[in-house]
Amino acid sequence: MALVKILFIDRRQQMSENIENTEDSFESDKNWKAIREENKALKEELIAYQSKERDDLFKQVGLDRNKGVGKAADLMYEGDLEVNALKEFLSAEFGEEVVSGQQDSIRSTVNEGQNRLDALQQTAKAINAAPAQQTGRVRDSIASKITALNELKK
Repeated sequence: MALVKILFIDRRQQMSENIENTEDSFESDKNWKAIREENKALKEELIAYQSKERDDLFKQVGLDRNKGVGKAADLMYEGDLEVNALKEFLSAEFGEEVVSGQQDSIRSTVNEGQNRLDALQQTAKAINAAPAQQTGRVRDSIASKITALNELKK
């Protein structure tokens, strides 16, 4: 009988220990929500930090991440956040002229385009397309275009 009593007491202690362990795990389950919220906040902070670092990196190279080649490179580039690594990537993917400065090439392209527009405005004559616009017929539109081309040839 004494042996049964000892086993019963021992079994009872094990059960009480199991209950205490269950209560501890329940309390740690309550902390999972706080851990998830903290993890979410840290992920958002990391994304903001990485975005700022990428902005700074592309500015150092002379590119804008929101326009043109800079936007394409930003979508494609997955390397280190170092200037030399980005320059090597840009040279391999887009050519040497991109690395030398996107802004300078854009300015020269805009200036060349503006010069062409100025030249066209000087040589162009006023075209009377009002009758074609009023009627809305294709025949009138084509006739006015042919007339304008003939005037330009003269």
